[in-house]
Amino acid sequence: MYVAKGLTAHCLPPWQALGSLCSPWAAPRVGPLPPAPAMVRISKPKTFQAYLDDCHRRYSCAHCRAHLANHDDLISKSFQGSQGRAYLFNSVVNVGCGPAEERVLLTGLHAVADIHCENCKTTLGWKYEQAFESSQKYKEGKYIIELNHMIKDNGWD
Repeated sequence: MYVAKGLTAHCLPPWQALGSLCSPWAAPRVGPLPPAPAMVRISKPKTFQAYLDDCHRRYSCAHCRAHLANHDDLISKSFQGSQGRAYLFNSVVNVGCGPAEERVLLTGLHAVADIHCENCKTTLGWKYEQAFESSQKYKEGKYIIELNHMIKDNGWD
């Protein structure tokens, strides 16, 4: 008797339990099973770690459309990234962090970690880990995303 892996004869229709792969009227099959058809590779759908609420204006990755931040988390639009203008956000989603390193930026010495989109791995900007000047402490734990790596998504007029 030929039984599919994980199935027992009582789970199969009678003609398959008897060994026929065609119909209930075919003669019982003798010999080994034919080779399985080639498997069709199904690509994994893009899934994000977090989806932001549809009723809010949001920013998404310009390269893969992964959600990045709600407009409500925007602190400032007057920042400069390494490749142009950037926005400062209080919190972001679907973003991974690299190791922190000290950099001298326009506003002084900071410990920052590059951030990247978790979906497409594009470097988006950085996270302020530590500010060494007291006037810059408000940036600690905040995120810079450069404009050329994000788009406005959902609810913008």
